[in-house]
Amino acid sequence: MRDRLTGPKLVQILLVLGILSSAFWLRTYFNDDDGTALEKGNADFCDISHKKCRVELQDLWAEAQLQADQLQPEAPFQLEVTLSDPDVKVTRSRLEGESMYMGTLPALVSESTPGHWQGQALVGACTERSMVWAWVLDVEQNGESRQLKFLFEVER
Repeated sequence: MRDRLTGPKLVQILLVLGILSSAFWLRTYFNDDDGTALEKGNADFCDISHKKCRVELQDLWAEAQLQADQLQPEAPFQLEVTLSDPDVKVTRSRLEGESMYMGTLPALVSESTPGHWQGQALVGACTERSMVWAWVLDVEQNGESRQLKFLFEVER
């Protein structure tokens, strides 16, 4: 037997379509995204692209800052770090995706004065509107290896 599209069936279909459309529209246009990815993931963060940030590991502290006219993907920017102990050496410097895996990118730094290192790097483009990156420094102090991590956010 052939089913016909009757008035009550049509009303049910339109009601479900209206509910689904409303839910989609509300989710799309009224997104309460009031924080960045970095703020959402870590309430106690320090973004080196906005200010100097300090990390402490026992008797060693480091202050880092990122400098750029406009921080954006695939554009070079300057990195600076000052270490409390001028005898500490940076053995490896790299950028890693924090909010999404993006591989490892080199961040070339050299010692400008004892305890002060600076260099240049750039990050790749991401499909997300906002991407959190980590500047990871492997340092050596008195023969002991340590790792420092500074976070920053790049928006497209």
